Formats: sequence, C-alpha cells, structure tokens
Amino acid sequence: MTSEIPEPQQTGVVTTEQVLAFARASGDENPIHFSPSHARDAGLEKPILHGMFIAARFEALLESLRDYHTVTLQIRFVRPVPVGSALILKARKLDMADSRLHLRLLATLADGTLVAIAEAGLEPNA
Repeated sequence: MTSEIPEPQQTGVVTTEQVLAFARASGDENPIHFSPSHARDAGLEKPILHGMFIAARFEALLESLRDYHTVTLQIRFVRPVPVGSALILKARKLDMADSRLHLRLLATLADGTLVAIAEAGLEPNA
C-alpha cells in the first residue's frame, strides 16, 4: 500500500488564461474572477480564483493516493486568492477509523497565508 499522506504540491502561478479556461469549463463566468473593475466593485483588490478551482486542486492531491478513493470532502475557504498566486497544498493524517482514512488539507500562498482548509475521508480501493 502506498503512503497514507500525499506529498505536498505546488500549483505554480495561476494565470488569467487558466482562470478564463476554468470559467468556460465550469460555466462560472462571474467577472470577479477575471475583470479587475468587477473585482474592485465587489470590494476585492483584484480578480480572484474560483473556489472550485481550489477544490479541484485538493481533489488532485487526494488522487495521488492510488490505494484510496475520496468519499467525503468538506472545504472552508478562509480568504480570497488573487489571480497570479501560486498555491501550496499539504495534507496531514487526522486518524484512521474502520479502514477510513481522515486527512486535513491546507491550501496556502507562498508566504504561508492560509486560504482554504479541508477535511477528507478516504476508503481503501477494493
């Protein structure tokens, strides 16, 4: 069985082009994600990443555990993430109960600022 803790991952800088592609693919074309003027009108300094983009990065982190599959994922978004940021994703084991693995996931900016926290429940593959 592979490790029960996924290796940390870094996204690299998320560009406006990536945000636009995600908006088209997801159908969430809210302009606060790519328009500086709309972001300012919403009280933001600049456009922000989609929350579901961050959720997708958590899913990718969990998929690196090839011997497990995700059964639950709960995410709390702590603060907006400006487009042009890079994310660092880390996990730690909370516990193992009835063969279900429980992990805490953190998404931070390069300076360590926490932007999202999640808990995941995983079960071994059959």
